[in-house]
Amino acid sequence: MIIRNKYQILDRIGIGGMGVVYRGRHLTFNEVCAIKIVNESIAGDANFLQRFQTEAVVTRKLRHPNAVRVDDFDYTEDGRPFIVMELVEGKNIGEILQEQGALRVPRAVRVAIQVARALGVAHKLGVVHRDIKPGNIILTTDEQGQETAKVLDFGIAKLREAAGDANPGMTMTGMVVGTPLYMSPEQFMGKKAAGEIDGRTDIYSLGVVLYQMVTGQAPFDGDTLYTLMLQHMEGNVKPPHERVPELHLPESLSQVILKAIDKSREQRFQTAEEFIAAMDQLGMDQLGTLPGGPWEDSVVESSPAPNEQAVKKPITNVRTPPPISTTAPRVSPAPTGPRTAPAPKPRTGTVAAEVPAKVPAKVPTVASTPVPPVATPIAAKPAIAATIAAVPPQPDSVLVKSAAQHILLQPKKFRLKHFLGLVALLLAAVLVAGVGYLKYQSLQRLRIANAVTEILKTEPSLSKAALRVSVSNQREVILDGTVLTADDRKAAENLAGAVPDVAQVINRILVTPAPGTVVAPAQSYDSLVSDGNKYMDDGKYDEAIACFSKAAETDPSKGAKDLLQKAQQAQKAEELLLKNRR
Repeated sequence: MIIRNKYQILDRIGIGGMGVVYRGRHLTFNEVCAIKIVNESIAGDANFLQRFQTEAVVTRKLRHPNAVRVDDFDYTEDGRPFIVMELVEGKNIGEILQEQGALRVPRAVRVAIQVARALGVAHKLGVVHRDIKPGNIILTTDEQGQETAKVLDFGIAKLREAAGDANPGMTMTGMVVGTPLYMSPEQFMGKKAAGEIDGRTDIYSLGVVLYQMVTGQAPFDGDTLYTLMLQHMEGNVKPPHERVPELHLPESLSQVILKAIDKSREQRFQTAEEFIAAMDQLGMDQLGTLPGGPWEDSVVESSPAPNEQAVKKPITNVRTPPPISTTAPRVSPAPTGPRTAPAPKPRTGTVAAEVPAKVPAKVPTVASTPVPPVATPIAAKPAIAATIAAVPPQPDSVLVKSAAQHILLQPKKFRLKHFLGLVALLLAAVLVAGVGYLKYQSLQRLRIANAVTEILKTEPSLSKAALRVSVSNQREVILDGTVLTADDRKAAENLAGAVPDVAQVINRILVTPAPGTVVAPAQSYDSLVSDGNKYMDDGKYDEAIACFSKAAETDPSKGAKDLLQKAQQAQKAEELLLKNRR
């Protein structure tokens, strides 16, 4: 198939809520591209078409190596709009996580920075993505053979919102645009409660994706939309380095991620540039002494300590060296046998040294955090400094290890306060569920009403009639208005009943003939049957079938249906006989 004499459709790539994506080829330039064509159900809405064109024009201005490029916007021959985009070959982050598990820290950070750079340019153009998730980030290879992240569907999420306005029955995500696992709290609250969605929403979603890339797990999970919503809005996030301690993730990386996914958007990074600066600083602080500069994707091995199990036990009166291993990205697991890694070459402005395990001397670190002197220093190597436990509390203090223990340790008045808070939270959840159900019912009624209205317009005699359509909570379609003939009234009822999810049609349409029209009196049941029998005797089967059909409609309980069936059989027998004679 060729559209607009420019693009040849090669095959279908995928189907979404708004339309279908095809692999295409530009006939003149012989370039392969991706073509997204809008569904017919929303292509007729003028408001959506205007917003679609505006978003396409704005998105085309987004020229960045980490964003999928929009090349063209046009309409098909049947009036459906489409956009032509750069075709990106590769796997998305979701597929990579499913196949490989958590990514190495340098790779995950590099992907996050590239995505943030694309978001920063988009936000300056006034474009908010609204649906940053692993499935919308594809890893491909550039001309130099380097791995590059590409962000898909800029502006599409906002268009889904417009499509939801044009056709509310299209999808339930018309209420809240985004993917629940990665949506910000303000997206769950909606525009009226949280104000206009801005770029900080994308930063939140990117933080959630980065959390999943380095841990292999999402920060929140739940069986229902409401469970996810409550966790995003009220739940506590376990820092990545505590979620998967076996990966030895840098604590400073956890701090950056937690700031990005803060519940309050005022407490997050306010711009993508701030997020990038924090990631760059994290790279300088942690890997500044490694060959190749910050976040070089190389293998970094730490020297193991033979007394590793011993230093994992709590030790009092210990001078704890600055925790290098909790902040340095661990790309490959440390060897189990005793071995000493060669010290990297010193670079300008950095310190490179190796301290033997048996020498209780100062441990060189990249971060210069002042440590108060304590009585007895104990030697620890940088590779295992993170495993040294913090100084335990004094004997007269109480160590709280869990939320449940925390509640049990409180006085009774606090236990009552927590109980009341839980009751209030449950009531709020019930209220949100009730409002959501009511809105769902309203959207369903509106969808059915729109579908009935559209199908009535397909009948020429009904398109100009003054008809009104309403839908009850039981999905009963109520037709009101006037038509010129009884046949039009019956046709309107049959068309409305053919719409999916319609339980019953209540036909209140009145037949009002046009002025000057002579209305023939309706025949009785007996008269119709008598005429039908006469036509049967004369061999006029078409007329007989018409009479018996009207008689069956007049009184279905009588035997007109049997007569209708006999007439139809006689007609078929006559046609077969004539055919055999030929």
